[in-house]
Amino acid sequence: MGTYAYCDRFGRNTLVNAEGNLGKRFVESLLASTEPTFQVTVLDRPNSSYDAPKGAEVKVVQRDLTDQTALTEDLRGIDALIMMHTTNKEFLTISNAAIGAAIAAGVKMVMPSDFGSKDTTFFVKASTAKPLVRDLLQERANEGKITYTIVKNGPFFENPSKDAYGIDYRAKTATLYDDGTQKFNCTTFASIISAVIGILRSPAPYTNKTVYIHDFYTSQREMLAIIESEVNPDGSKFETTSIDTLELGKKSLEAWQRDNQDIQNFLGVIKSAVWGPNGAADWDENDDSQALGLEKKDLRTELKRKMEMGL
Repeated sequence: MGTYAYCDRFGRNTLVNAEGNLGKRFVESLLASTEPTFQVTVLDRPNSSYDAPKGAEVKVVQRDLTDQTALTEDLRGIDALIMMHTTNKEFLTISNAAIGAAIAAGVKMVMPSDFGSKDTTFFVKASTAKPLVRDLLQERANEGKITYTIVKNGPFFENPSKDAYGIDYRAKTATLYDDGTQKFNCTTFASIISAVIGILRSPAPYTNKTVYIHDFYTSQREMLAIIESEVNPDGSKFETTSIDTLELGKKSLEAWQRDNQDIQNFLGVIKSAVWGPNGAADWDENDDSQALGLEKKDLRTELKRKMEMGL
């Protein structure tokens, strides 16, 4: 392993894809950091709609993200490469090109776009690329060519309650996956970003490891009870229906593999993985959150804030 595994911090960082909710917030947080300060470069596709914050000292490069030769030049002098690109048909090609370029350019650490939950049978079959990227990084790390850190955060807390968590507080209805009691960890964008920045500030403890974080260890039933009490002060309950997660996962995966790669089919696989018996987002609460300095949040307070935002 190279001596860079023991660097005090990674101050010069490049992000692949800053268009999404997580990427935009990540760039803003890096730029706002004062201890330490970070140099930021954004690599994005030519037709990207991303605009850097006004007046910010951030370099934005738009190019073919599968061009390893060009990416190598872009990454020279960079400490860490953080990837937040979408899981689509180019995911594996972009990831492989970026990792190859990072190694050629002497980048010290790569964080792949592997945010989310643990692998399950259904999920791995629908998202075959992420395990392949992970295997490539582990192989190159074993060869001493690069280091990596993977962050697992469960579902994004800010995802809309109706679409992501099955709870429609406006219609006062809820779709429960199985009986709604499967526990899961979920994390806010702010905490994910805080954890990533914490790793960049002090990378050594997390070298070549998978980091697990969370804000809330909860269940659909617990979320539903809180939302019901906020929406219905009289104590009345929402109308609920139930979906069998194994059947959902099977049907969604079959449709996805028929090349009907509609986002709803992919989400069906994810929901089956998270809320099914495999519990893809169910891990020990005693994870890396405290070590990375994540502050405790109150679930009721954050759910109320989500509803106030219309999510």
